[in-house]
Amino acid sequence: MRTLQIILMTLAQVLSSSNLQQLPYSRRVFMLTNQFLERAAVKTAPVTPGAAYGSVLVIFWTSERGAVVSARAIEGPPELQRAAIDAIAQWKFSASSIGVGQPVQIGSATIIDFSKTPPAILAPKPLTAAQLNPGFQFKCFEGLLRRDPSSVDVCRQQLTAVERDPKSSPMDRFTALDQYGLVLMKYANDPKQASEKFSQAISLAPGRLEPSDAEWSYAYWHRATAEEQSGNKAEAEKDFSIAESSLHDAQKVIGNEKIAAYYHDLLGKVVEQHSALLDGENKHDEAKRLRAEFGQ
Repeated sequence: MRTLQIILMTLAQVLSSSNLQQLPYSRRVFMLTNQFLERAAVKTAPVTPGAAYGSVLVIFWTSERGAVVSARAIEGPPELQRAAIDAIAQWKFSASSIGVGQPVQIGSATIIDFSKTPPAILAPKPLTAAQLNPGFQFKCFEGLLRRDPSSVDVCRQQLTAVERDPKSSPMDRFTALDQYGLVLMKYANDPKQASEKFSQAISLAPGRLEPSDAEWSYAYWHRATAEEQSGNKAEAEKDFSIAESSLHDAQKVIGNEKIAAYYHDLLGKVVEQHSALLDGENKHDEAKRLRAEFGQ
């Protein structure tokens, strides 16, 4: 009997590790060229407030779908910074991917020259990663890619820096919370605290993300996995369902065949993880219906 218990515990750990390894998260790349800025499908023109003039340097990040979800001014007259950010927050680009279709969030920057009529939109001079991504540390992201237990401390420091930064955006905090939650599960074996971080991230999503954004799905998928590890199976089931619906919608609206295929593969993985949870609860009919619903 004791031998059987050990085998079952070992199997559960293997399955849990497998689930953690397949959890998706957004990759980030930088593009600092006029060519990228010219690719904007929607580029709302800034409106010069009153008689103010000068230039503003704005850094911004897009979602995987290509909408600008985070923007901050780092140089320029304060009275012009808000006008620049308000315009850039409405920009939309076509979705971009790497490899076999993995979508990426794009980090970029632009100079808005309000001395021109209309204001000119220019690519800036080269910027450092620290300027483009204040508070974020590559080692935290690297900890998601490969085994590095020290990334728990790094990601915690990253979250603290981002939360203390008065210019950080809700999506900056969303990303820092989500990354910290992931390493807490991966290396600290602390799904309860991880779930709390994912919940905080989810509370920040409305306003810049839509339920049809993949990042929305990822956050719920992450929390579902943490809840499952904590033994909160009912809550995990709810979050898996939200993640599946969100990812299904993301696949339909992305407008890019390669990325849509990538989302389809992810949908199969979250459905399989959810189905395994249902089977483990002896809800075999529900698991069967779930697989049938999403064609798995």
